Amino acid sequence: MEVGDLYLATVVVNVQDMHRAVAFWSAALGYKPREDDWDPAFMMLVDPTGRRSSLSLQLSDAPPKEPVRVHLDLYTDYQARHVERLVKLGATRVEDWPYPKGADFVVLRDPDGNEFCIIDHA
Repeated sequence: MEVGDLYLATVVVNVQDMHRAVAFWSAALGYKPREDDWDPAFMMLVDPTGRRSSLSLQLSDAPPKEPVRVHLDLYTDYQARHVERLVKLGATRVEDWPYPKGADFVVLRDPDGNEFCIIDHA
């Protein structure tokens, strides 16, 4: 069967506090809400340049469960700077992660507890 017009359009992250999540991820990625109207249950954030994939936030009644099945990988040439910046925005470092020797990634959690990685792209 052919793929045809099927493509990945957005990644949806479950959150418990929509205002906090929109503020964090907008600041983290430089994205903006797609819609002018606020939806307390679902918000899509888009890259203002239109070059990057969108990120959608969906309200959930429960915190994330372990083990996490899917997470975001964010690539950068300036890993340490972005880790520090994201922690100041409200992310937390996952210090007890079983990092392999020479790991090129740092695991963080957003304010809702969702894991994501900052990958050293350099």
